[in-house]
Amino acid sequence: MEKLVLPLILLVIFSIFIVESSAIVPKFIESQCKQTRYPGLCVSSLATHLNPTSQDPQEIAQAALKVSIVKAVYTKNYLQIVSKELKQKKAKEYQAVKDCLDQMSDSVSELTNSFKEFEHMKSAEYSEGDFAWCQSNVQTWLSTVLTDTYICMDGFYGYPMGGKRMAMIKARVLNVAQVTSNTLALFNGFAAWHRANSNGGFKNKP
Repeated sequence: MEKLVLPLILLVIFSIFIVESSAIVPKFIESQCKQTRYPGLCVSSLATHLNPTSQDPQEIAQAALKVSIVKAVYTKNYLQIVSKELKQKKAKEYQAVKDCLDQMSDSVSELTNSFKEFEHMKSAEYSEGDFAWCQSNVQTWLSTVLTDTYICMDGFYGYPMGGKRMAMIKARVLNVAQVTSNTLALFNGFAAWHRANSNGGFKNKP
């Protein structure tokens, strides 16, 4: 298997998500997840990765973004393995998997850019114009990830590749789409909260 080298920023994110444990879900997380399309998934994916006393929409949105990155990287790595195997066998479905891998690689880049932008937003006091610019960038990247995942899944129509492998690919790509949909909703919620509560500084708390 080819050696996978992750940028430092991704290694930091993965170090945070190594350990999963059961957790009591705070009411604030539940209330924030109600604004997402997949609230159950939202709660289960965030409950173990947030300070249980958090009341910060910014922290919740950023945790959701980290979840999306981890899921996308895992899916990309799986697609790399499958693509390599199909190429060696000269399987006709290789191109569909390779195209999906390209889409997922783009998604990892877009999610990483979103994370960097979010970190940049926290690093200094921002004017509302600066905030709006960064907000637009993150929203565009997250929306593009959703497009990438659906293009990936659509690319498999007409190919007979079935069984456990196809089910695994579809399940992983769909999971990336779902957690990223939730991330976008939580980010939009944070942005709306910021506009409602900001008096010119970025780091106000509820």
